[in-house]
Amino acid sequence: MRAESHRSERVASVIKRAVSVIVESEISDPRVYGVTVADVAVTRDLKYATVFVYIDGDNTDVLSALSGTAGFVRRKLSEMLSEMRYIPQIKFELDKTRSYYERIDNVIKRIHEDDGSN
Repeated sequence: MRAESHRSERVASVIKRAVSVIVESEISDPRVYGVTVADVAVTRDLKYATVFVYIDGDNTDVLSALSGTAGFVRRKLSEMLSEMRYIPQIKFELDKTRSYYERIDNVIKRIHEDDGSN
């Protein structure tokens, strides 16, 4: 059981690096810009991968365009990771953790600024 989770973590790490390269250098759609691959979660059976991305600016249009490239990204993954027996189906989702931590950081900064002004 533990070996399975370790394997899916390794696969997720490899996919994260490969998808980052593909998004940065292979996607020619001008609507896909300001995308950072934050994390990848792979199911235990390795058939599905959720790619969590952080997007600068208007993220709904970019996420929609990026989701449209999922088949292309999977095809490129199969070329890059030819040693893998199966390339998972790719789904893109917004990474909400980064914006959450940025909000917390802003609140902490405001607290420190308020303390300094008294």
